[in-house]
Amino acid sequence: MPRYLSHPKDLEGYKSLFKTLYPPLCLFANKYLDDMDTSKDIVQEVFIKIWEKQPVFTNYNTTKAYFYTAVKNHCLNYLKSKHHKTITNAAPLDNELQQSEDYFFAELVSAETHAQLYRAIDTLPKKAAKVISLSLNNYTNNEIAEELNITPSTVRTQKSLAYQKLKGLLTPLKYLFSIFLFTFK
Repeated sequence: MPRYLSHPKDLEGYKSLFKTLYPPLCLFANKYLDDMDTSKDIVQEVFIKIWEKQPVFTNYNTTKAYFYTAVKNHCLNYLKSKHHKTITNAAPLDNELQQSEDYFFAELVSAETHAQLYRAIDTLPKKAAKVISLSLNNYTNNEIAEELNITPSTVRTQKSLAYQKLKGLLTPLKYLFSIFLFTFK
């Protein structure tokens, strides 16, 4: 967990926060925009604007909530903008759905889940991490074997070892899902 920003000009804390929050915030923004390049731009804008405001955060959870809310608001503003409508010639979006708390929380959980998964994958040995990453990108065992120049048997072994380790690392998510599902019944 990165340090939270107890002092507004804590550049190292802000870099740590950026490194931790940038990937899941981009995934989160992409749920609204369905355009990863624009999502990345918006998340970067949010980080810049918050840095310029120099707020002081009391803890990591309020910091994270602040960033998610800021990204959501920037995405909704972008979707309402004349520029976006001109570029996409899109039919009106279901803004009511996207502005709902249920949508916000569902997308927040989705982005955080992906972030937790990829952080857990990063702790695996390099070969196992690569096998799992390719598998998550819908590669077959034979395609993974060909890509990594290993045998399909090695792919199966690496997957098995990785799944065992990931199961232990991701156990807290199972608890989070049970709370989330209970809360939003």
